[in-house]
Amino acid sequence: MIAAVVQDLGGWWSGVLHPFDGPHLVLMLVVALLAGVATTQGRESWVGPSAWIVGTMLGIAGAAAGVRLPFVDGALMAALLVAVALMFAPPPKVSQVLPLAALLGGAMHGLSYLDGSRDDHTVVYAIGFVFTTVLLQTFGAIVGTAVGRSPAMRRLLGVAAAAGALVVAATG
Repeated sequence: MIAAVVQDLGGWWSGVLHPFDGPHLVLMLVVALLAGVATTQGRESWVGPSAWIVGTMLGIAGAAAGVRLPFVDGALMAALLVAVALMFAPPPKVSQVLPLAALLGGAMHGLSYLDGSRDDHTVVYAIGFVFTTVLLQTFGAIVGTAVGRSPAMRRLLGVAAAAGALVVAATG
């Protein structure tokens, strides 16, 4: 899958492409969409994505310091299932749990950053990794804000997120 290409590229491009592997992409987009949905309860759309990005950077720092989470991809899949379940929760519930859930999910995402051996371009890799994370979080929050007020669109996004999670689980 993408993992082999990512490992071969190294540096910036390896970091940029890492979030597109496994459950990372679907999870990041679902969290950002949830942030947009939370705007219906007065929560700013940047809270969830910002918590995710801070969590990611904390996870990267932890990984660089030698912290390892066994079965990090399994933990990301579990986080994805929770995020998909939140897509079907009423917006007040989403608004209450999203910042902490995004922070923890982002930290797991960041811990996955050293899932293979890295060379002397680790800082460049991390910058690429965070770059893509910021772009995906921004995109998802914009889309989530646009459709968050429509219960029908929220359900449609929930079904799409569940389908994405099933595809990731079946191929991962």
